[in-house]
Amino acid sequence: MKLHSAFFLIAALTLLSGCDNSPPPAAPTTPAGGQAAAPKTSPDKPLRIAVIPKGESHEFWKSVRAGALQAGKKYNVEVTFKGPQHEGDTSDQIAMVQNKIAEGVDGICLAPVDAVALRVPVEQAIAAGIPVIIFDSGLTNLDGVVSFVATDNYKGGTRAAEHLAKLLGGKGSVILMRYNVGSQSTEAREKGFLDKIEKYPDIKMLVKDKNAGPNEEDSVKLAENLLSNYGDKVDGIFCPNQPTTSGMLTVLTTRFPEVAKKVKFVGFDAGTNISAAVEKGQMHGTIVQDPVKMGFLAVELMKSSLRKDGEVKKNNPVPEELATPENAKEEAIHALLHPEAVK
Repeated sequence: MKLHSAFFLIAALTLLSGCDNSPPPAAPTTPAGGQAAAPKTSPDKPLRIAVIPKGESHEFWKSVRAGALQAGKKYNVEVTFKGPQHEGDTSDQIAMVQNKIAEGVDGICLAPVDAVALRVPVEQAIAAGIPVIIFDSGLTNLDGVVSFVATDNYKGGTRAAEHLAKLLGGKGSVILMRYNVGSQSTEAREKGFLDKIEKYPDIKMLVKDKNAGPNEEDSVKLAENLLSNYGDKVDGIFCPNQPTTSGMLTVLTTRFPEVAKKVKFVGFDAGTNISAAVEKGQMHGTIVQDPVKMGFLAVELMKSSLRKDGEVKKNNPVPEELATPENAKEEAIHALLHPEAVK
């Protein structure tokens, strides 16, 4: 009797299970399961964009950071901003790019320390499906990157040369204190300067092949050496970025005040001491960029590329301006001399 009852119980359960019309469990949506995974840049999740500058200590990069964070806030994008502790540390920047690849960020905005060495990690990012925007300073080969955001650095160098030549009346002896080998942005400025200054046959280059190095301390050392050797001969000086300009300014004002009184000095970039020197007439000009706009635009373009919600041009020039003691109080020039004050 017990066996008979058990038979009917099993049969009833079998019939009930056969009447279940619920759908079978969905197949796993992973690449291994043969179905497409959810898009990495789903509109429902904030984008993660890594901004990797050449460094963080100089005021230029702090202004770039301000612009990048402004864009992140405007577009609800998660922006991380981290560069090498010492500008010019190529291996550190390479490791940073590779770490962001491992983290699986949605996009990378990079200002390469070295135009050649950073090519490999950029290619690694692209191969991993992470788009890259290059800003401020280029690579030897920009194929494969989404976009390039930078000042026309060659043009900036030619403008500096034209201004210095005008200050000198077309004649005199000049020192160019270069920055660091491999930095494409400053090398373009240096080339632009030399190409233009050659148009003035009565201007002689006393020094044009000395590189200071990546840090302001390096610029101070080279400036001391150059002014010790050529201080009595030099009429004009050009420096191609913030650390070289700031280092030369420090040495002129503290160690060689007599040279500072007679020399015409033109720099590149702004900074607290540089801007003040231009406003006071201690410097005769500096080519200023718009680092806030540069940082903002790099993040904005990466967002548009990932979301496909805006035009992304391959080249995006950020205009440069010549700041002088005469125009330093003009609103537009003042804002570029003091980008840290831009909200």
